Amino acid sequence: MLGVLVGVWIGYLYLLWRWGRWFPLAIGSAPEVRERVAVLIPARNEAHTLPMCLKSLLAQQRPPDEIWVIDDHSEDDTLIVAQGYAARFPQVHVLRLPDSLAGKKAALRYGLQHATAALIVTTDADTLHEPQTLAQLLAPFANPTVQATAGWIRLQAPSTLLGALQQIELGGVLQLTAGSWSRGEPLTANGALLAYRKSAFEAVQGWGPAQEHPSGDDDILVQRIRLHFGRKALVFTEAVAETPAAPTWRAFFAQRLRWLSKRNLYPAPWTPIGLAIVALAQISLPFAVGFWPAVGIPAWLLLALVQIRLVYRSFRTSRSTPPPLWAWGAVALLYPLYQLFLTPLALLRLPFHWKGRRYPT
Repeated sequence: MLGVLVGVWIGYLYLLWRWGRWFPLAIGSAPEVRERVAVLIPARNEAHTLPMCLKSLLAQQRPPDEIWVIDDHSEDDTLIVAQGYAARFPQVHVLRLPDSLAGKKAALRYGLQHATAALIVTTDADTLHEPQTLAQLLAPFANPTVQATAGWIRLQAPSTLLGALQQIELGGVLQLTAGSWSRGEPLTANGALLAYRKSAFEAVQGWGPAQEHPSGDDDILVQRIRLHFGRKALVFTEAVAETPAAPTWRAFFAQRLRWLSKRNLYPAPWTPIGLAIVALAQISLPFAVGFWPAVGIPAWLLLALVQIRLVYRSFRTSRSTPPPLWAWGAVALLYPLYQLFLTPLALLRLPFHWKGRRYPT
């Protein structure tokens, strides 16, 4: 049994080596992308955060030609706020989903039907973009082979254990995501900062069988584009956007269950395999410490150190403020226990709540 656990840890270390290395694409003096660009913002109950998002988009060095806010039956003043911006800025347009449609993917598809631009950028209504974000995200499209690009997410998180856990976990995921994109094996993607050619979306028929699922508007689409166009179709850029962390433990676990609920819908094999290796490596550590402490404790420390190194790389690239020192130790100690708790919940396919709606899994 111990030999099996060691094999899992070695497989995990290989995964970290394979996907943990990322080198930015040398854009050089590439010409500015002349194609029209549309930003799609699905929004539900985002009246307080939408102005920040729109202001950051309107202040871009390479401003979008179209900004589409698609209201998903908000129960607050989201629609009114969006309409106020549309009245002042001609590039801002507002749509409201028909009563027969609901959900983020429905909002994105509805926005795609109305957008006239060739390049599509998706973001969330609570996301803040640096002035150079769109320019960096769009630059690779000067190469006609490129079909999709993505970038880094910086998390706004309080100096609490929950905030540190989210920062450190996201930092590791982003570093692995960037490296996996460079190998043509996109592990995941983040819809808060994603761009693709509208023609590519149409060529792969969007999300395919995952059309009705409440998650996967980003990574499932990216994998379908990769499988259709090849590994050179994807570029992970140095663009950075900032989003808030989940405010409570309940919201945090609901978010994680939503993300994991699509695990059987990935069209490419590397993500389910990678998720399985990560989960097995983490949840095996407490068992190893309990039964073989002389092996389990050093393994726990070794994996923690390797993971911290990856996260620091991610923090440097995204210019994130690291959590306090005590939080690193706490997360390194608790992360395997957190995975031990989360993995069975995901396998149980429990329902979850998101944006005031309840979803079965």
